[in-house]
Amino acid sequence: MLRIAIDARTVTAKKSGIGNYIEALIKHMVPMAEDVRFVLLRRRGDSEPILRHPRVEEIATFGETKSFHTHWIGRLHRFSGFDLFHGPADLIPPGIKCPWVVTLHDLMWIERPELASAFVPARVVLGAWYRAGFGHAIQGAERVIAISRSTASAIERVFPSEAQKVRVVHHGVDRGRYDLALAGGRETIERIVPAGVRYSLIVGQGSPYKNHVGMIRAFVEATREDPLHKLVLVRRFARVDRGMRELLERPDVKAKVIAVPFVTDAELLALYRHAVALLFASHYEGFGMPALEAMAMDLPVLASTFPAVEEVTGGAALSAVSTDHADLTKKIRMMSSDADLRTRLVEAGRERVSAFSWEACARSTLEVYREAIEASKRRR
Repeated sequence: MLRIAIDARTVTAKKSGIGNYIEALIKHMVPMAEDVRFVLLRRRGDSEPILRHPRVEEIATFGETKSFHTHWIGRLHRFSGFDLFHGPADLIPPGIKCPWVVTLHDLMWIERPELASAFVPARVVLGAWYRAGFGHAIQGAERVIAISRSTASAIERVFPSEAQKVRVVHHGVDRGRYDLALAGGRETIERIVPAGVRYSLIVGQGSPYKNHVGMIRAFVEATREDPLHKLVLVRRFARVDRGMRELLERPDVKAKVIAVPFVTDAELLALYRHAVALLFASHYEGFGMPALEAMAMDLPVLASTFPAVEEVTGGAALSAVSTDHADLTKKIRMMSSDADLRTRLVEAGRERVSAFSWEACARSTLEVYREAIEASKRRR
């Protein structure tokens, strides 16, 4: 029986996009891999197992994957004799003594560090750290999983000698979670949005690549004649966020934007269900999960023309150039005023989201595992 270790330290009680990916991958992959025993690295203190299964063992250790603990985890857990190690969150601990596969989500810290952080010292330090970490992970890998063709192209640009290792495996959508039948009524979100008020929605962290400042400015201009159309901004604020904080203090912005740092799962589903549209005009993405989640909830999407976003939305979103204020304003105005357009986008979104499943992601990932193991055997 094969033995495969997976770095699952990013799966914590605090939900994240990469953590959700790893959790969904494990839950769907283990039942279909009957010839594999899995060992999962977990962060110490995360006591709830990802999956209770006779072929799954969990080992508690230190730190999350994207922490400096990763640099010495390989000294504690070398996995010598294992058939494969999978680093599903961009990095591989130095010292691992078996073949590995790494999943790369994006190369923004290398290609566009100014979009990764507004804090210049963080750009310098983390940019250098990620360049070294990505280089180690990619150059030593038997295979590299890219979550989009866009990310695969970025790997080819930055690490051209490693391009032959790359396999594209798209994420899935959790249809058990993003289901209209589970979304509450309008009263579920009355603490956030008063009854009788229309709203569009932005969801995401506070890094510059999300383009929240640009979308807010465009929304305020596009809906100036519609005072009952608000913008709900569900956003984790960054430590250095001066531009956003100053923007939210403007009287015209205060009148239009409802900023919420945290919502419950029930509130998020209700926000998706009752919104006019999701605004997702990012400057950079590795994939674009919020767009698919919105489509799963019958919510029309305004998306950017960044390659990964266009790859994921597949023509089922209204597109705007993220750096073009006039284009963003025009498209937001169209989305707000044209009910027929929104209906067409909802129908296109339903069809598009059906192309993404965690079962397919797990099956393709297993194929990459087996390919990597065979490649390693041939090199011995």
